[in-house]
Amino acid sequence: MKKLIYIVSFLILLPNVNYAQVELDYDDDINPYFLGDSSELVFPLLYDFFKSNNDHPATNIQLSLIFEERYKSAHPISDYEAAISNAERAKLLFGRSRDLIDDREVRRNAWHYPNFTNEFKRNGKPVVEFETIQLVHQKGLKEADSFLTYMPPIYENFMKMVEQYDLASKNFVRINGDYNSLKDIYLLYDKELEARFELVKNSYDSTLYYFKKYKEAANAYPPFDLNQKLSFNKIQTYRLDGLVIQTDFLVDNIQLWDYATWVNQVKKVIDTEISQLRNDIEKIESKLENSFARMNDWAPNDSIDVDPIERKSIYKIRKYDLNSPVANVFQYKDDKLDLLNEQKNLLVYDTAEEISYQVKLYAINRVFQQTITLESDLEKYSSEVLASNLNKNKDFYENHYNGIEDFKTYFNSEATELLKIRGETANRLKTQIIDQYENPFNQEIPKYRGINYEWQNPLNEYDSLVKNMAYINFSRTNVNDLEYIGGYYFNQDSVPQAFYGAKNGTNIQWYNAVPSKYESNKAWQKVTNINVVGGGDLNYLLFESHIDSLDFVNHIIVSDEKGEIKNDIMVDTQEKPVELISLRNSNLQLAFYQGDGLGDALWPSFMTIVKFHPDSSEYTSKEIDIDGKFEGVFQTDAGIILVSSSEDGKNLYSSLFDSDFNSLKKNTFSFKEALNIKYTYQISESSLHLLNGKGETGHVVLTDELALRYSDIPLTQDGI
Repeated sequence: MKKLIYIVSFLILLPNVNYAQVELDYDDDINPYFLGDSSELVFPLLYDFFKSNNDHPATNIQLSLIFEERYKSAHPISDYEAAISNAERAKLLFGRSRDLIDDREVRRNAWHYPNFTNEFKRNGKPVVEFETIQLVHQKGLKEADSFLTYMPPIYENFMKMVEQYDLASKNFVRINGDYNSLKDIYLLYDKELEARFELVKNSYDSTLYYFKKYKEAANAYPPFDLNQKLSFNKIQTYRLDGLVIQTDFLVDNIQLWDYATWVNQVKKVIDTEISQLRNDIEKIESKLENSFARMNDWAPNDSIDVDPIERKSIYKIRKYDLNSPVANVFQYKDDKLDLLNEQKNLLVYDTAEEISYQVKLYAINRVFQQTITLESDLEKYSSEVLASNLNKNKDFYENHYNGIEDFKTYFNSEATELLKIRGETANRLKTQIIDQYENPFNQEIPKYRGINYEWQNPLNEYDSLVKNMAYINFSRTNVNDLEYIGGYYFNQDSVPQAFYGAKNGTNIQWYNAVPSKYESNKAWQKVTNINVVGGGDLNYLLFESHIDSLDFVNHIIVSDEKGEIKNDIMVDTQEKPVELISLRNSNLQLAFYQGDGLGDALWPSFMTIVKFHPDSSEYTSKEIDIDGKFEGVFQTDAGIILVSSSEDGKNLYSSLFDSDFNSLKKNTFSFKEALNIKYTYQISESSLHLLNGKGETGHVVLTDELALRYSDIPLTQDGI
């Protein structure tokens, strides 16, 4: 029965090798191989012979030696399974050899054991002792049993070490794949990520634990000669270091990425800097809320902290999240506090009589420009919200903005409030500008000898005027505070005669009728604009026509402070004079002409620009296309801007020219209602105003880049 068990077990352990069924003779076909030390070559024949002769003593021990050689020469780790299998076969066959070989067998069949001795008789017969063979199978059985006892724990701990490091590596790589940067990890660190960090660290620590157990098991089995050690690489660059998953564990020096130290370092930053950052964020929000609460009850001279945020706090937030919505909302609120403070301070300007109109105007415009800047920032912040991972500060949004979804709408709601502030401030600017234009006409009516005066806005029609009255249409003050006036006298014959003069308060200092090239009472004259020249001279545009013919002429007249005419330039143009200005950074003047001098039969598009020097009769002119009727001119660093309108008043055309009136840029704005421009005023390069009268819609603000900054009439497309 015991013999049968051995046979069955052995057949299970031996490889399945099929050879042609040939009748083998051990002495002739197999034994010679052992004389030549070619045991591996004989293995197929030996095994084939064994299948039919499994109780053949020499066959058992010769096979056991082959399997012993195989398991001993195999790599104990990489060839572990084969080595264990061969060791089990060797142990089994050494055990069977012990049962089959005795002294008698050795004496009878010494020829079968030539590889157990170096001594041979003259006839070639090996001189072999049973004790020699006995020592071999005893030693082989013991070593195979030892191998099978000690190698499994060595291999098991080694494989657990590899498995745990593989787990640490793969989870580290997955974290790298899910988080683009360390900053993302810092700000998105939560319970779930903490668990993933713990998995990486625990797996790495287990790697070191099983390496230690592996070394202990290896030291307990001296034949195991792999003397390995570990060395460690630091993870210094996130998403670059530590990503090599395949590590060679069969070399003498096994190099590992130190995942545990990396985890500890990252968690240290989170527990210190990031934790402090989140505390700072809460403190900043609290300070801002307090300032806004006090701003609601603002009163003049209140000491409200309108700058509660230290700039380094914003920088610190952006250090970890460049386009952080939290930093953006703090920056916005900080700027808005300043805006609200400036806006409320305008109430002081409204009642302070000692503050000049100009100072008030600049103060209001500063608020207007702040609003536009803040609106631009708000648009940028809104776009960045959509591209941001709001989970980075999820708790903050939950605590102060009712969650992420409500925070997404915060900047949009603020845009509506800023638009309201911009509209209120624009109305203040409009009132201030129109006051400046109309203030001269609100003064006490001047007196001069027997002449009666009346204030009159330039656009009134003649048929509404009272005869024998001098109507003052223009007022300008020179550097010596001398106020020049200009207009026309509507005589008994209903013929307007132009005049110009100067006054101080209600006293007229001098008054001159404009000389004409036509006969008395045959000239229909009109001063269309006046301007201060140089240090104090007056120049004005004069249009006069003959009442009995189609003849008319344009003059540019220059007078000194006493009213003496210094220069009279006859301008050769068939158009009406509409504007007169000094050319910035030059001694030259510009006169603008547009429309048919005898009547506007067609809506104008072209304009003539006259460039002249007040002391010379020479001038140059150029015709340009401005697309519509002239509404105003602005001089900026970018160039000269001319604004015109369409016949229905719903289209506004802006054109940018250089100083020689070469076209640089154009832009068109279309409105849902008609504009009616009465005044133009330039506060700054980015605050160019076109306005209707008080209480009437029609207020447009442009920039030197021909961008629309405000309109109280909606555009036909979205944008303002």
